[in-house]
Amino acid sequence: MKNLLFILLLVAAVLNVKAQEYVPSDGGSEVKFSIKNFGLNVTGSFKGLKGAIKFLPGNPAASSINVTVDAATVNTGNNARDKHLVKEEYFDAASYPTLKFVSVNITGKDGTYTVEGNLTIKGVTKRISFPFTATAITNGYQLQGQFKLNRKDFKVGGNSWVLSDGLTVSLNIAALK
Repeated sequence: MKNLLFILLLVAAVLNVKAQEYVPSDGGSEVKFSIKNFGLNVTGSFKGLKGAIKFLPGNPAASSINVTVDAATVNTGNNARDKHLVKEEYFDAASYPTLKFVSVNITGKDGTYTVEGNLTIKGVTKRISFPFTATAITNGYQLQGQFKLNRKDFKVGGNSWVLSDGLTVSLNIAALK
């Protein structure tokens, strides 16, 4: 009977392996975007990365990502433009202080994964999916991925002849213990 109890406890322990929990490091991460304005590429970034990342490379289905960035930190290298971007027509940082991503499914193996989740910008939530890589680093993982989206899907900016609707978001996230 003791052996059976020991075996059951051992099986329960093996089956209950949990994903490692990490915190995204704002200082060691980059949340960047690129969009055409007047035909030229304009790049920018956000800071204030916060949240929780649970990651188990051998069992991505047990993993999850729940992160935000601070909308008011938008930085394109042009102070006047940045002040304009936090206003109501664009990110409306006063009413919607964060941009948020919450995963619903992670698949993949051997360092290459796909995450599907809900992206919320300016109170609008859309399902997105994109590939990412996970590289082991000291005390965690470096997660890198990229996706495209349409700014108008999130009510960011109005109609414009000079600003592209499509943009690319690039992520380089340090997830640390």
